[in-house]
Parts: sequence; structure tokens; C-alpha cells
Amino acid sequence: MENELGIVFRSVLGVRDTLEGSIAEIKSLVGPSQEAYAESIDFLTFAARRAALSTAPLLQDLWVLFELGEKRNGYFVEFGAADDRGAGTTRLLEKLYGWQGAIAEPARSRHEKLRADRTCYVTNKFVYTDDGLKILFNDPEHAEEASAGVGARRSGKRYEVETITLRSLLQAADAPRTIDFLSVNAEEDTLDLLESFDFAEHDVTLLSVAHADPQQREALAELMARKGYERRFASFSMSDAWYAKRDQAAVAQPAAA
Repeated sequence: MENELGIVFRSVLGVRDTLEGSIAEIKSLVGPSQEAYAESIDFLTFAARRAALSTAPLLQDLWVLFELGEKRNGYFVEFGAADDRGAGTTRLLEKLYGWQGAIAEPARSRHEKLRADRTCYVTNKFVYTDDGLKILFNDPEHAEEASAGVGARRSGKRYEVETITLRSLLQAADAPRTIDFLSVNAEEDTLDLLESFDFAEHDVTLLSVAHADPQQREALAELMARKGYERRFASFSMSDAWYAKRDQAAVAQPAAA
């Protein structure tokens, strides 16, 4: 057994050395003509050295920490996550950085695990454009196949859930005026939710918005531009779109790599 453990340890050292070498090589490429890529490389360096800590599917938690200088005691809101790790996008922020927040997770299959693991405010209502409606929710066998809406589209256990608006969710959670990070994974309802939300009532600094439809991506970009946000690190966010409030993006002091 000790021999096997030693092999694994040497593999860990090898990964570390390879990573550090790759970082150094990338940094060496940044010259006067590549200054536009300097911030992206800083984020890659920051994320690579903390990747093992991340519980978010696309390292959204590390992006938030990079943008906010590894801020402690912030506030997050997450809904539509529906993953096996229990709203993993914000778990690191709560567990290691002392953030508080609110999570909306209507899937019954995840309630017990989520409430046992997290100390933030949790509701079983479904974030929607209207309060108090009853809609059909699809709770699939595999969390990554989760879907919701009027008429479930995939196989799974189906039942009615009550809706709640984002504004009402924040009121119920007694959320502060400043929301440091909002994580949205609401599929086809995303545009309507964000369009109807009063960004003057709550000051949202960063948003991570999941999207699968290219047309929705373009409409989302237009909407967020009107709301005063700019997209960040488009080449890294993959199926998400990351947005920062324009004044925040201009004055952000990223954490040291």
C-alpha cells in the first residue's frame, strides 16, 4: 500500500511541476503585442493554482474570487443549479470564504443533501417570473439532466412546485442590497427573469448565466449591456456567460496569482 501511495504522491508532484512549467511558458509569451491577453493569463494562473478547491462545474467560483480579490464574507444567490453536489457553484464561497447567500432548489431528490451540507438560506420554490404559481417540475434520475417548466421535456419524476420571483426570493432570504454574485441556470426563462428584475433595488456585481441556445446568448448579451454589464472571459466560460458590472470591471483589483 505504501508503494501505491508513493506513486500517487509522485504523480501529484509531476502535475504540479507540469502546471508551473506551462504557466511560466505562457507568461513568457506576453509581450507588447500580447498585452490584451495579460488579464486572461493572470486568471488562468490564479485558477490553475486553486483548481483543486473549486466545486463549481466551470470554475465559476474561482472566477468570482479572482474578480473580487478573494473577497471574504460576501453574498451569493444561486438558483437552477440542480447538481449532485448541492449547488456546487457557490459551495466554495460559503465553506472556505465565509460567504452567506440564498439558494433556490425545487428538486426533492436534492433537498436532504443540500440542507445537510449548506448553512445558507435554502428554499424549495422554483424561481420564475411570477409568484405563487404551480408548475410541473421534472426531477430526473441524473441531476445533470434536470429541467423545469410548464411541461417537462425529459424523463424523470414529475411533480408540481410553487414559483417565486427573484425579488421575492431575496426578500425571503433577507438579502443585503449588494449581491456579490448571482448564479443563474434557468434555461428558457433566463431572459424574462433578468429583464423583469430591478437591478436598481439590488446592486449585483457579478453574474454567471447558463445558456445553451446561441440565439439566447446574443439576446442575453444585449440585455446585460442595457443593464450596465460587460461580458468577461468569453473564451473560458463555455456554456455559461460571465458578466461584471461595468464600474466593477473597470476598478477590479484581481487577486494575486
